[in-house]
Amino acid sequence: MSLLRRRRVPELVRGVPLPAGERRAGWAVTEAGEPVVATDRALLLPGGVRLEWPQVERVSWRPPQLTVLEVAGVEGTGARHVLVLTEQADLPEVVHTRVTASVAWTAHERLSPTGGVRIVGRRVPGQEVLTWQLVYDAGTDLDDPLVRAQAHARLEQARRSIG
Repeated sequence: MSLLRRRRVPELVRGVPLPAGERRAGWAVTEAGEPVVATDRALLLPGGVRLEWPQVERVSWRPPQLTVLEVAGVEGTGARHVLVLTEQADLPEVVHTRVTASVAWTAHERLSPTGGVRIVGRRVPGQEVLTWQLVYDAGTDLDDPLVRAQAHARLEQARRSIG
């Protein structure tokens, strides 16, 4: 970010406590006057919600609305946080960049007899090994032991080949 674009950080945002070693990378203020802070490790939302970057499935930015979807066992079913921003300094860009950078490897696998699963290897700041996630397609029969066994076998293949 150029110095000419840099905005003065409001006291409200400066007052958000950060864990030792974390730094603020972007910020915003919601229409309700609540601070939102992106750090190098997490997104800090109103109400004390902290989402580490690997916990975020996806984000979308349609000014002035930022939507953050948490990872869940079935694609698209995680908690959804909708933030209407009245003031922001690079928050949408920082969030998008951090979420994208957390994904080291991803593959979609078809399962038999029906359904599918996305296998995702995520980078966690401060850790050398990837964190692995299984995110099933909507409509996949999660009660079917064969489906779950296939997904876990493919996860193990990914872990062995990727690390």
